[in-house]
Amino acid sequence: MPTEPTAASNQLQSPRYAPIPEALQTKLLGIAVPTLSAVMFQRGFHTRFFIGPRPLNPNMPRFCGAAWTIRAIPIREDLRAAIATGQVPSRNRLAFDAAPRGSVVVCGTGGNPHIALMGDIMSTSLMIKGVAGVVLDTGVSDAQFIAGMALPVIATGSAPVSSFASIMIVEHDTPIGSSGVAVFPGDIIVGDANGAVCIPRHCAEEIADAGIAQEALEEFVLERIKAGAPIDGTYPPNAAVLADYAAWRAARGRKTS
Repeated sequence: MPTEPTAASNQLQSPRYAPIPEALQTKLLGIAVPTLSAVMFQRGFHTRFFIGPRPLNPNMPRFCGAAWTIRAIPIREDLRAAIATGQVPSRNRLAFDAAPRGSVVVCGTGGNPHIALMGDIMSTSLMIKGVAGVVLDTGVSDAQFIAGMALPVIATGSAPVSSFASIMIVEHDTPIGSSGVAVFPGDIIVGDANGAVCIPRHCAEEIADAGIAQEALEEFVLERIKAGAPIDGTYPPNAAVLADYAAWRAARGRKTS
């Protein structure tokens, strides 16, 4: 007899795409990706950073949005021919066209850095519709053009070879694997010049608050290090340093966490 789902099992189910509350998004946009990765690691999330893809523009703005997931599989030649002749629709176009305003498009192809999943036209379409960012486990065509756009794109680099050389998109708004990261629709993606992380939706508030607290502590620690303090005992901070940190925070009218 089937049992009622538990809270833990619900965390593993796809919630489908849903936008992020504005207050939570504001918190997350104020926290660096390395900090978010560190606080998630402390809580047992060891696979949340997209390893491999990098920002096409190292000066791109920070972005945050709910994941709009796109899944691809290896190409089947007869279907590629049918798409090329218009006998069946291209799921590539359908999947990207459906991306909601404010979302982050995340593509899982199994890792194909030698091909481009999008180029200047697709990128322009996503930018015009208000997509917050893109994370690909492939390359892109027209990399120099895309790097100069307002749309933040994290990808494996320049690869001006059609995706149909290797893969075809088969599904969107479904759980995917991308660059070693399990991404569920509606998970929260945060990206900056360091790369991108995926935060499970159910613990995003906790991660955001922990990230804010961690960055405040690191601000204090960095002051100590610049003043000549040794690494040992200062970072991670020992009890004495934590006591000094509490006093430092109190003097600035901020609560310690």
